[in-house]
Amino acid sequence: MSITKATLSKIHIARQQLRMDDDIYRGLLGRVAGVRSAKELNTRQASAVLREFERLGFKPAPSLKAKGKPHNFNQLPGEIEVIEAQLTDMKLPWSYADRIAKQMFGVARVAWLKKPDQVKAILAALHVEQEKRGLLESVEALCEQLGIEHPEQVMGLEQLPKDWKRQRPILKALVKAMQDAADARRAI
Repeated sequence: MSITKATLSKIHIARQQLRMDDDIYRGLLGRVAGVRSAKELNTRQASAVLREFERLGFKPAPSLKAKGKPHNFNQLPGEIEVIEAQLTDMKLPWSYADRIAKQMFGVARVAWLKKPDQVKAILAALHVEQEKRGLLESVEALCEQLGIEHPEQVMGLEQLPKDWKRQRPILKALVKAMQDAADARRAI
């Protein structure tokens, strides 16, 4: 069975971290696993190579995606996987969800939430943020389509409130007004 791209990447990161030149690296692969290329490794051989790298001083760092991931991830309600997907989609760290937990429930970490309803509430808050970001992307696309820099340049939108980018009802109305303006231009 061949190794995953993630494992292959980890091997190459270890090589870089240890500053191994090509000859030494290939020698290590040959000595530990009997191969000349990491692509030839199976899962067992890759584990042995990574253990050897760690023995030589490689210190694997958690990926940014996993940074702050709850230690009890597998014991939390199934919605936690959706939370992880939303954070990944928005390119946000787990600390963002932790801040929501702190704000909503006074609990410093998502991992410490005890009630399934609390996890669902975090999920709902992330959904709202995801929707806001999607609406903002629509505003930006419509600005580009209309050839304007700011949405306030559309007739009737001169008085947007200061924090309009964080208010879902305003964003929805703004997208509708801008879409109407874009449709009106096309009709001419």
